[in-house]
Amino acid sequence: MNKFILSIFIITYCITSTLAQTQKDTIYTLYTATPIVIDASDADECWSKSEWHPMKQVWLGNAMAEGDFEGKFKVCWDKDYLYVLVEAIDNILSDDHANPTTNYWDDDCVEIFVDEDRSGGNHQYNNSAFAYHCSVFYDVIDAAGPNGATINCKNNIIMKMDTIAENTYRWEFAVKMFNKNFNYNNPDPSRVFLSPNKLMGFSIAYCDNDETTARENFIGSVVMPAGHENDSYINCDYFGTMLLVDPDGKYVSSNQLPGTKKKFSVYPNPVNNMLVIENQGANTEGFTLTILTTNGQVVSETKLGKNKQTIDLQGLSNGTYLVSLRGDNYIQTETISKK
Repeated sequence: MNKFILSIFIITYCITSTLAQTQKDTIYTLYTATPIVIDASDADECWSKSEWHPMKQVWLGNAMAEGDFEGKFKVCWDKDYLYVLVEAIDNILSDDHANPTTNYWDDDCVEIFVDEDRSGGNHQYNNSAFAYHCSVFYDVIDAAGPNGATINCKNNIIMKMDTIAENTYRWEFAVKMFNKNFNYNNPDPSRVFLSPNKLMGFSIAYCDNDETTARENFIGSVVMPAGHENDSYINCDYFGTMLLVDPDGKYVSSNQLPGTKKKFSVYPNPVNNMLVIENQGANTEGFTLTILTTNGQVVSETKLGKNKQTIDLQGLSNGTYLVSLRGDNYIQTETISKK
């Protein structure tokens, strides 16, 4: 990451970390060169470098009394996993449903929302995004089966929970990423490995039940639009925005991993007006080129052909942009600077 982009990262990070996150704010998620041990500890080096983000937006339920719930989270990544650390104060920890696939939203759980390519849209009956309900018994429930069937996705997430103080709990997760072709019975072909400058949809929430028949509160990480407070399990347009970054330049790609060998060259960078997109010998006809601002706003979208193409950026303001190139089972994201 060059000094200009790193400066933008630091300034934006300091601003967004102190405010309530919206769908247009970006969480900049740091790369860890050392895989994290999932043991509900915060001892891994990456956690000491990552910032806390609040979980304080009450999506459902009334305003909470002091001591009922407080939550915060950190995130980092390597090629294999998105790592999530959660600390929560919850005065009553409750899980009263013996069948983990029944009324799972009415038990205390951490819910992780991920849209690996930030494609947005409806995901209730498909796998373009996931809404993982992670229970205190390590069940991982989502309507990710055929036609929205409820299934236990235990193999998608490694997780550990521990009590670290009175009524205070730490959760640690390693989340595998999958594309829209996810098949519960054969998940490996749809596995997505992570790389720098990948733009993702991400939110996190907590279902809080204080020993009643239903959850009293649903507390999330982003500000939800009025009338859509409980829509993230249906529509991933309301997920927050996450960008995977490697400011120290420690990431090393591997051409043996699916999806990591780049199919496109994007140049020049910095660019004045004309950006060149050149494929690297692969069949890339029908791929989509999307240009976004660093807060996730789409400013241009183009279908690519077989050959080298030139994209006119003359109408864009000077600044930093993300160039996302997507095709079936493939995504490549580059950061460019327009002058």
